[in-house]
Amino acid sequence: MSLAKSALPRHRTVSDVMTTHVHVASPEAPFKVLVRLIDENKVSAIPIVDQQGIPIGIVSEADLVLKERRHELESARDFLHRQTLRHERAKADGTVASEIMTSPAITVAANTPLSEAARIMQKKNVRRLVVVDQRGHIAGIVSRSNLLQVFLRTDDELRDEIYRSLISALVLSASENVRVEVRSDIVTLSGEVDRKSDAEILTRLTRELDGVVDVVDHLKYVWDDTAGPAALFGRSFRPL
Repeated sequence: MSLAKSALPRHRTVSDVMTTHVHVASPEAPFKVLVRLIDENKVSAIPIVDQQGIPIGIVSEADLVLKERRHELESARDFLHRQTLRHERAKADGTVASEIMTSPAITVAANTPLSEAARIMQKKNVRRLVVVDQRGHIAGIVSRSNLLQVFLRTDDELRDEIYRSLISALVLSASENVRVEVRSDIVTLSGEVDRKSDAEILTRLTRELDGVVDVVDHLKYVWDDTAGPAALFGRSFRPL
């Protein structure tokens, strides 16, 4: 099987799903203004940017709600998490964005693959990432819910892309014998290909396709070309 790199389906990036209309605030923005921005715009966080539009932090609802816990935090005695407690107390006492925000802002480039953005969110334990352009200026924001949009593609869209971008791009003499069924983003591949490696590559590329939840491999092959030198000369066949 020969598959040109340019023929591979394009993996979606942060730029495909991010929110570009982002409400931001300056480091001097008062507490009440931050609350109003979140409430009026139905968002859960406000990026904080400097005068050049470069993100320096982010204020989330979780940061702001610490204000309601001021008395509790003042009397708390947590020796195991002393640094965290001190940090939360400082935020609870804050009156402007620079005193409340979580800093530095965790940023990603707009061309970051969705899988990489998801990995960063999980590693950093955050719900959103600030997206920046090549100059480091804010370009958008991407949230967990944004990343899940790829799974809202219809079954027909997924099936068409598999046929168009994978099967038709493979140099397979038996490509017309491959059948694709998609239900709830789970792809079932069936039919017959020439070689075992053909089946393995097609299954792997399908599984890596954006929006695919899982792949059920029912593909059959004429001969096993992965069993070593003996298979190349003796052709190890699997019953069809």
